[in-house]
Amino acid sequence: MMTTQKKQAPCNSQTAKQVEDYYRNVKPGDPAVIRCTQHYALQYTLTEITDTNPKKGRVYVKDGDAWGGAAWYAKNGKSCYHPTGQSNLVVPTPEVLKWIEEHPPGKLGSIVLAHDVDYDITPPGQRDGRRLSLMPRARDVLLGRKQHDS
Repeated sequence: MMTTQKKQAPCNSQTAKQVEDYYRNVKPGDPAVIRCTQHYALQYTLTEITDTNPKKGRVYVKDGDAWGGAAWYAKNGKSCYHPTGQSNLVVPTPEVLKWIEEHPPGKLGSIVLAHDVDYDITPPGQRDGRRLSLMPRARDVLLGRKQHDS
């Protein structure tokens, strides 16, 4: 059986500590990136911090996410409204910003389907996207890897 190495999303190497260190120290106007993996897709939204509330451990962003809203926990980047959801904040590293530049918002290419390019969409410190393994036959067909017996 042939296995292929999945491409990694540019934020996959980020640790929960890196996310916390960044968002605990932001101030209004600093960049923020929302990572969304709804429907087996990978999308980043570049936005900016509008406010912080250190007492509650929250940061607020200008352009919220449809799934996660505009309020996020600085401790882990999870949404205050849907902390178990598939949207979270990631650190706007050069790799993430380059990905956003190469996949501009508003264009079809801004969303990369995990099954189309075989991305590992594991979010830092959150769900691991293993639901793809629940549909192995469908995934194989989509990837064109289905081997037929002779």
